[in-house]
Amino acid sequence: MTGGPEDNIILCQPHNITGCSVCCGLLNFRDISYDFLCSFLKNGENREKFFKVHDEFAVPWRLRSRYSHICPFQGFLSDGRPGCLVHPLFAGTDGRDRSLFAHKICENFFCPAHSILSTEEKIFLTENIKHWYLYSVAVTDPESFSFIYNFVKKNYEESCDSESFILLVTEGLSAHSAGLNLYDGEIFFYSIPEYNLNKKSFCIRYRKDFMDHVISSIRSKADLIL
Repeated sequence: MTGGPEDNIILCQPHNITGCSVCCGLLNFRDISYDFLCSFLKNGENREKFFKVHDEFAVPWRLRSRYSHICPFQGFLSDGRPGCLVHPLFAGTDGRDRSLFAHKICENFFCPAHSILSTEEKIFLTENIKHWYLYSVAVTDPESFSFIYNFVKKNYEESCDSESFILLVTEGLSAHSAGLNLYDGEIFFYSIPEYNLNKKSFCIRYRKDFMDHVISSIRSKADLIL
Protein backbone atom coordinates (compact mmCIF):
# COMPACT_ATOMS: atom_id res chain seq x y z
CA MET A 1 0.00 0.00 0.00
CA THR A 2 1.21 3.49 -0.81
CA GLY A 3 0.85 6.38 1.61
CA GLY A 4 -1.17 9.47 0.81
CA PRO A 5 0.34 12.26 -1.29
CA GLU A 6 2.17 14.99 0.62
CA ASP A 7 0.80 17.67 -1.71
CA ASN A 8 -2.83 16.52 -1.20
CA ILE A 9 -3.37 16.09 -4.95
CA ILE A 10 -5.60 13.04 -5.37
CA LEU A 11 -5.45 11.38 -8.80
CA CYS A 12 -8.40 9.00 -8.34
CA GLN A 13 -11.28 11.33 -9.27
CA PRO A 14 -9.68 14.76 -9.74
CA HIS A 15 -12.81 16.40 -11.19
CA ASN A 16 -16.07 15.63 -12.97
CA ILE A 17 -14.46 15.37 -16.42
CA THR A 18 -12.25 12.34 -16.03
CA GLY A 19 -11.44 9.75 -13.41
CA CYS A 20 -9.52 6.57 -12.83
CA SER A 21 -10.28 2.96 -11.91
CA VAL A 22 -6.81 1.54 -12.58
CA CYS A 23 -6.50 0.18 -9.02
CA CYS A 24 -9.75 -1.70 -9.69
CA GLY A 25 -7.89 -3.63 -12.38
CA LEU A 26 -8.91 -1.72 -15.51
CA LEU A 27 -5.53 -2.18 -17.18
CA ASN A 28 -5.10 -5.75 -15.96
CA PHE A 29 -6.74 -7.16 -19.08
CA ARG A 30 -4.51 -8.67 -21.74
CA ASP A 31 -6.30 -6.46 -24.25
CA ILE A 32 -5.95 -2.90 -22.99
CA SER A 33 -6.94 -1.19 -26.21
CA TYR A 34 -9.28 1.77 -25.95
CA ASP A 35 -12.12 -0.03 -27.74
CA PHE A 36 -12.02 -3.08 -25.46
CA LEU A 37 -11.76 -1.12 -22.21
CA CYS A 38 -14.47 1.29 -23.30
CA SER A 39 -16.79 -1.64 -23.99
CA PHE A 40 -15.98 -3.13 -20.58
CA LEU A 41 -16.72 0.13 -18.77
CA LYS A 42 -19.96 0.71 -20.67
CA ASN A 43 -21.22 -2.65 -19.41
CA GLY A 44 -20.41 -1.81 -15.79
CA GLU A 45 -23.98 -1.18 -14.64
CA ASN A 46 -25.09 -4.57 -15.95
CA ARG A 47 -22.32 -6.33 -14.02
CA GLU A 48 -23.08 -4.38 -10.86
CA LYS A 49 -26.68 -5.61 -11.00
CA PHE A 50 -25.81 -9.20 -11.97
CA PHE A 51 -22.86 -10.10 -9.72
CA LYS A 52 -23.29 -10.11 -5.96
CA VAL A 53 -19.58 -10.40 -5.15
CA HIS A 54 -16.25 -10.10 -6.96
CA ASP A 55 -15.52 -13.86 -7.01
CA GLU A 56 -18.61 -14.65 -9.08
CA PHE A 57 -17.11 -12.58 -11.88
CA ALA A 58 -13.43 -13.45 -11.46
CA VAL A 59 -13.22 -17.10 -12.49
CA PRO A 60 -14.43 -16.93 -16.12
CA TRP A 61 -12.32 -13.81 -16.79
CA ARG A 62 -8.96 -15.03 -15.49
CA LEU A 63 -7.77 -16.18 -18.90
CA ARG A 64 -8.30 -12.64 -20.19
CA SER A 65 -6.28 -10.99 -17.44
CA ARG A 66 -2.60 -10.22 -16.87
CA TYR A 67 -2.44 -12.39 -13.74
CA SER A 68 -4.07 -9.84 -11.46
CA HIS A 69 -7.59 -9.07 -10.30
CA ILE A 70 -10.25 -7.18 -12.25
CA CYS A 71 -13.15 -5.78 -10.27
CA PRO A 72 -16.53 -6.10 -12.01
CA PHE A 73 -17.93 -3.08 -10.16
CA GLN A 74 -16.16 -0.43 -12.23
CA GLY A 75 -17.75 1.49 -15.06
CA PHE A 76 -18.51 4.96 -16.35
CA LEU A 77 -19.79 7.21 -13.58
CA SER A 78 -20.54 9.80 -16.25
CA ASP A 79 -19.41 10.39 -19.81
CA GLY A 80 -15.67 9.75 -19.97
CA ARG A 81 -15.22 9.25 -16.21
CA PRO A 82 -14.40 5.70 -15.04
CA GLY A 83 -14.77 4.84 -11.39
CA CYS A 84 -16.31 2.61 -8.73
CA LEU A 85 -20.02 1.97 -9.22
CA VAL A 86 -20.45 0.77 -5.62
CA HIS A 87 -18.61 3.68 -3.97
CA PRO A 88 -20.89 5.61 -1.58
CA LEU A 89 -20.19 8.93 -3.30
CA PHE A 90 -21.69 7.47 -6.49
CA ALA A 91 -24.14 4.82 -5.29
CA GLY A 92 -25.36 6.55 -2.15
CA THR A 93 -24.53 3.49 -0.04
CA ASP A 94 -21.21 1.72 0.42
CA GLY A 95 -21.14 -1.53 -1.55
CA ARG A 96 -17.37 -1.96 -1.68
CA ASP A 97 -17.42 -5.01 0.60
CA ARG A 98 -18.64 -6.89 -2.48
CA SER A 99 -15.25 -6.22 -4.09
CA LEU A 100 -11.98 -8.09 -3.61
CA PHE A 101 -10.34 -5.55 -1.30
CA ALA A 102 -13.46 -4.31 0.55
CA HIS A 103 -14.05 -0.77 1.72
CA LYS A 104 -11.24 -0.42 4.30
CA ILE A 105 -8.43 -1.03 1.81
CA CYS A 106 -10.15 0.90 -0.98
CA GLU A 107 -10.70 3.86 1.33
CA ASN A 108 -7.04 4.22 2.31
CA PHE A 109 -5.14 3.10 -0.78
CA PHE A 110 -3.12 5.47 -2.95
CA CYS A 111 -1.38 4.06 -6.02
CA PRO A 112 2.37 4.60 -6.65
CA ALA A 113 1.72 7.51 -9.03
CA HIS A 114 0.74 9.66 -6.04
CA SER A 115 4.30 9.38 -4.68
CA ILE A 116 6.31 9.00 -7.89
CA LEU A 117 5.01 12.01 -9.80
CA SER A 118 6.09 15.50 -8.78
CA THR A 119 3.52 18.09 -7.78
CA GLU A 120 4.13 19.88 -11.09
CA GLU A 121 3.51 16.68 -13.05
CA LYS A 122 0.36 15.86 -11.10
CA ILE A 123 -1.06 19.34 -11.62
CA PHE A 124 -0.45 19.09 -15.35
CA LEU A 125 -1.93 15.59 -15.52
CA THR A 126 -5.12 16.41 -13.63
CA GLU A 127 -5.70 19.74 -15.36
CA ASN A 128 -4.82 18.87 -18.95
CA ILE A 129 -5.14 15.15 -19.73
CA LYS A 130 -8.91 14.98 -19.98
CA HIS A 131 -9.26 11.69 -21.86
CA TRP A 132 -9.85 8.85 -19.39
CA TYR A 133 -7.86 6.30 -21.41
CA LEU A 134 -4.66 8.34 -21.64
CA TYR A 135 -5.11 9.52 -18.07
CA SER A 136 -5.25 5.85 -17.00
CA VAL A 137 -2.06 5.09 -18.93
CA ALA A 138 -0.28 7.94 -17.13
CA VAL A 139 -1.41 6.75 -13.70
CA THR A 140 -0.52 3.13 -14.46
CA ASP A 141 3.03 3.91 -15.60
CA PRO A 142 3.95 7.18 -13.86
CA GLU A 143 7.64 7.13 -14.78
CA SER A 144 6.73 6.98 -18.45
CA PHE A 145 4.35 9.92 -18.05
CA SER A 146 7.13 11.80 -16.26
CA PHE A 147 9.52 11.01 -19.13
CA ILE A 148 7.01 12.25 -21.73
CA TYR A 149 6.16 15.41 -19.82
CA ASN A 150 9.80 16.35 -19.23
CA PHE A 151 10.87 15.46 -22.78
CA VAL A 152 8.26 17.85 -24.16
CA LYS A 153 9.17 20.50 -21.59
CA LYS A 154 12.88 20.28 -22.37
CA ASN A 155 12.55 20.26 -26.15
CA TYR A 156 9.43 22.28 -26.96
CA GLU A 157 8.36 24.49 -24.04
CA GLU A 158 10.03 27.59 -25.47
CA SER A 159 8.67 27.06 -28.97
CA CYS A 160 5.00 26.21 -28.34
CA ASP A 161 1.98 27.60 -26.54
CA SER A 162 0.16 25.75 -23.76
CA GLU A 163 -2.32 24.10 -26.13
CA SER A 164 0.46 22.72 -28.32
CA PHE A 165 2.33 21.53 -25.23
CA ILE A 166 -0.73 19.54 -24.15
CA LEU A 167 -1.10 18.06 -27.63
CA LEU A 168 2.50 16.86 -27.63
CA VAL A 169 2.21 15.22 -24.21
CA THR A 170 -1.06 13.63 -25.30
CA GLU A 171 0.62 12.30 -28.43
CA GLY A 172 3.36 10.75 -26.31
CA LEU A 173 0.84 9.02 -24.04
CA SER A 174 -1.09 7.72 -27.04
CA ALA A 175 2.10 6.28 -28.54
CA HIS A 176 3.05 4.65 -25.24
CA SER A 177 -0.40 3.09 -24.88
CA ALA A 178 0.24 1.20 -28.13
CA GLY A 179 3.46 -0.20 -26.72
CA LEU A 180 1.82 -1.23 -23.46
CA ASN A 181 -0.88 -3.07 -25.38
CA LEU A 182 1.79 -5.14 -27.14
CA TYR A 183 3.49 -6.02 -23.86
CA ASP A 184 1.91 -9.12 -22.29
CA GLY A 185 3.01 -8.78 -18.65
CA GLU A 186 1.52 -6.90 -15.73
CA ILE A 187 1.78 -3.13 -15.90
CA PHE A 188 -0.09 -1.93 -12.82
CA PHE A 189 1.32 -2.52 -9.35
CA TYR A 190 -0.06 -1.64 -5.96
CA SER A 191 3.22 -0.64 -4.31
CA ILE A 192 6.30 1.32 -5.33
CA PRO A 193 8.68 -1.63 -4.69
CA GLU A 194 6.59 -3.84 -7.00
CA TYR A 195 6.51 -1.15 -9.66
CA ASN A 196 10.27 -0.57 -9.40
CA LEU A 197 10.92 -4.30 -9.63
CA ASN A 198 8.96 -4.68 -12.87
CA LYS A 199 9.09 -1.31 -14.65
CA LYS A 200 12.18 -2.09 -16.74
CA SER A 201 10.02 -4.44 -18.82
CA PHE A 202 7.61 -1.75 -20.03
CA CYS A 203 8.63 1.74 -18.90
CA ILE A 204 9.86 4.16 -21.58
CA ARG A 205 13.01 4.97 -19.62
CA TYR A 206 14.22 1.35 -19.90
CA ARG A 207 12.77 0.09 -23.20
CA LYS A 208 14.55 1.62 -26.15
CA ASP A 209 11.94 0.42 -28.64
CA PHE A 210 9.14 2.04 -26.62
CA MET A 211 11.21 5.21 -26.13
CA ASP A 212 12.07 5.49 -29.83
CA HIS A 213 8.42 5.11 -30.83
CA VAL A 214 7.21 7.70 -28.33
CA ILE A 215 9.90 10.24 -29.22
CA SER A 216 9.30 9.73 -32.94
CA SER A 217 5.56 10.26 -32.47
CA ILE A 218 6.08 13.44 -30.46
CA ARG A 219 8.52 14.85 -33.02
CA SER A 220 6.19 14.03 -35.91
CA LYS A 221 3.31 15.77 -34.11
CA ALA A 222 5.54 18.78 -33.40
CA ASP A 223 6.46 19.04 -37.06
CA LEU A 224 2.74 19.27 -37.88
CA ILE A 225 1.64 21.80 -35.30
CA LEU A 226 4.66 24.02 -34.65
